[in-house]
Amino acid sequence: MSLAAWGPRWPNCDRSNIVTLIRADGLRLPVHRELAGLVSLLMDLTELHGYNIRPDWTWGYACRPIAGTSTASNHSQGTAVDINAPVNPRRRPLTTNLPKAVVQLWKDHGFVWGGDYRTSTPDPMHFEVDPSKSPHDMWLIEQQLRAFLRDHGGQPSGPPIPREPHRRPTARPYPGLVRMGDQGADVRVWQTVLVERGYRIAVDGDFGPATNHVMMDWQRKHRLHVDGIGGEATWHSLLFA
Repeated sequence: MSLAAWGPRWPNCDRSNIVTLIRADGLRLPVHRELAGLVSLLMDLTELHGYNIRPDWTWGYACRPIAGTSTASNHSQGTAVDINAPVNPRRRPLTTNLPKAVVQLWKDHGFVWGGDYRTSTPDPMHFEVDPSKSPHDMWLIEQQLRAFLRDHGGQPSGPPIPREPHRRPTARPYPGLVRMGDQGADVRVWQTVLVERGYRIAVDGDFGPATNHVMMDWQRKHRLHVDGIGGEATWHSLLFA
């Protein structure tokens, strides 16, 4: 079981693990930072299957137990998403308008579907990370999916996997520490260097989920402290590794 790898659960939730995924349709979905890229991609693919995700009917992180129990919900780790809740209610008999292909899409990419519950009430709105999957497992699933789509002409949104060969950035002064939520010229400098290292992200001065994801990806690959924060060690690694 890998649930502990995702951080503490209700009632000891850790909000620092959560980022807000913002979609063009207005959806603001808080999820675990290690899932933001994959969830964004699966939502895009869900809508490509013809199933519209309603921003006002779709939820993510919530520091709470499972309804009617004292058992921590996966929502309290940011590892579960409820899609179009009113038309996919938690009740018997199973009631859902989710296409089978959409359900299978999520199940094929590391998620368990609440509509499959047999010992508890079916919950078809609910997709949660398979309890056997670690953050690294889900990261690998995301990269494999992006590579598949790239090789077959797809254009997924969000941060793609780095492409080799990449060029080493030219030396330049350390612009200062940046982190999730920061905006401005310093963030643009960091984004520029990440792009030079092979990541395709917008150089827009907004340190959002995409920038955070690739920063952590670089840190993970270069055995740095994986916190998504642009500090001096990460800067030095980007320039000289």
